[in-house]
Amino acid sequence: MPRRPDSGQIDLAEIFRRVQQEMLAQLSVGRLFEHASTAGAATEHHWLQLFDRYLPKRYRAAPAFVIDSTGRRSRQIDIAIFDNLYTPPLFPHSSGIHLPAESVYAVFEVKPTFSRQWLRDAAEKAASVRSLHRTSVSVIGRAATKPPAILAGLLATTSVWTPDSFAANLRRARHNPERTARGALDKANRRSRPAALCALERLDIGCCLEHGSFDGKTISSPNQSLIFFLIRLLDRLRAMGTAPAIDWSQYFK
Repeated sequence: MPRRPDSGQIDLAEIFRRVQQEMLAQLSVGRLFEHASTAGAATEHHWLQLFDRYLPKRYRAAPAFVIDSTGRRSRQIDIAIFDNLYTPPLFPHSSGIHLPAESVYAVFEVKPTFSRQWLRDAAEKAASVRSLHRTSVSVIGRAATKPPAILAGLLATTSVWTPDSFAANLRRARHNPERTARGALDKANRRSRPAALCALERLDIGCCLEHGSFDGKTISSPNQSLIFFLIRLLDRLRAMGTAPAIDWSQYFK
């Protein structure tokens, strides 16, 4: 007997699959109308809408630059997820929001595809944020805390790899994102890269709508890309707690 719509039970996985199909359809139709120069902005807009719909209101997602109290600035970030309760954006100019590094929970690059090149670019953007200085002070009822590691990842519609080879190629690309002229140099390059730099460039989580999402070493099936990504992201954000209280005196010295 089919389940009645008001039976008190819903199929969460199926709902998210429908949302994933809807998003893929919107992106596909958009590509028919949009010029190549605007397609990236349109794709970014769809991801921002998704975050606005599913993230708790304590978070906000927007394109941004990230700055620190020493005046250093990151590269431009396609989507930054940041504190929406206690930390105001700095210089919300038309050229782009500037966020204090302490307020940032996660940064994502939005690209047309998963590929070695775009994973490399996302890793470099992540490092430009994670290398910034972050302050922390105590406030009433809350001691100064060590800022948690900022999450980083890549968001895309499809990949340059086939569905069958996606997981294997993604693992290889994340393990060694460097592109060299000779494959024999790969191992030497990995050995010569400082461990601290590798940590700054780590990609934690990402979503390729058509082929699968990843969180750490785990890669989802294609039909679970969106639900896997959102649930894992929400869980990681919860584990990070509240953004540290900023020492504003350091910004206005």
